[in-house]
Amino acid sequence: MSGWIKHSDFWQAAADLLRRGAGASAHPFALPTLCTVGPTCVPRPRKVVLRAVNSDTTMLRTYTDRRSVKATHLKEGSEASYVFWDPNQQLQLMTGGPTSWASEEEADAVFAGLPKHGRKAYATEAAPGTPLPSPGSGLPPDWEERDKEATDFARDHFGILVTTLRWADVLHLDRGGNTRMAGTRPLNGDWTWEWVVP
Repeated sequence: MSGWIKHSDFWQAAADLLRRGAGASAHPFALPTLCTVGPTCVPRPRKVVLRAVNSDTTMLRTYTDRRSVKATHLKEGSEASYVFWDPNQQLQLMTGGPTSWASEEEADAVFAGLPKHGRKAYATEAAPGTPLPSPGSGLPPDWEERDKEATDFARDHFGILVTTLRWADVLHLDRGGNTRMAGTRPLNGDWTWEWVVP
């Protein structure tokens, strides 16, 4: 059976994985599933890259195209939910909360530092999900010939989503017995945890 006794230790194990996963492409927590819900009440999951986690592990950042479905869902009031899974630690973290855009100043600075290939996801001529007559990237036809400066137009589509964590559910799988806890926190407040049936 798992050796967790304190809520704080269990959360710290998950929080450490979050901090290590941010920006570390090889880490299991680097590619969580982000889920939003639209007017039809059908959850829409997709993989995203975890870009940053603040020092007290209460805010997550990821990049997106402002024209994407998830951006539309969030504008309509959906919160963002994340699912992280580390197969080595056998630990799953579900978490989420209200999500907003980072400041334009922050987005400007981050976008300016992106290499040309890092701008591709925001440089399509039409919004993500727009039908195409045949398979294609949706990028401008002369994309490969463009220098970095000629891709600055993609800044109009680039945004940084900031999710303030208000709830979390941590599950550790173990053959001797699984362990799970759930928690909530008020805005700018501390976590309140309870053990729950796995």
